[in-house]
Amino acid sequence: MTSVIVDSPVPPAPRDRGRPAPGALPGTDGSGRWYVESVRPGDGPALSALFAGCSPETVRLRFFGLPRELPREYADSVLACRPEVHDAVVVHHGDRRRLAGLAGLAAPAEAEPAAAAVLGVLVADEWQQQGLGRAMVDELLARARRRGVERISATVLPGRSRLLDAMARHLEPESSSLDRDGLTRVYRLGRPGR
Repeated sequence: MTSVIVDSPVPPAPRDRGRPAPGALPGTDGSGRWYVESVRPGDGPALSALFAGCSPETVRLRFFGLPRELPREYADSVLACRPEVHDAVVVHHGDRRRLAGLAGLAAPAEAEPAAAAVLGVLVADEWQQQGLGRAMVDELLARARRRGVERISATVLPGRSRLLDAMARHLEPESSSLDRDGLTRVYRLGRPGR
């Protein structure tokens, strides 16, 4: 399934005006079309390129550390393309070899009734604050509702709670916890169409 985001803001100019920013996408012609699609098994090189094009700060905020490459276990889980285990989507501007973002919803590690699927989002620096992360999350949540997922969790580093607060405008917060890894909030998903 493909979602199309129409009339998205025109992508910003590259930050380094002397040459294109790493990972910059083609199509800055103002067409405004972005595509949110399921990850495919052959997306490995494009995911590696997306990761390599992210700044150390973007990587740190997403992975809570500075891995040198996309963590292998994470990449393998995403590329297995088993939505019931790890549902993942990418966003691009018409060229799947040049991804602007990746979002995933991993099934809970425990089989307990109160366990929550875990949400993670990575958007390349030059495409942040353009609504692409939100579009990927919306797609994942719609798919999760159809699969009967009842709860999701998201964790952020201390000082980034505004991201969780933004999710609370669209989902029902159920609980929050703070530990050395960061702030985690669990949300209850509404029924489809909510």
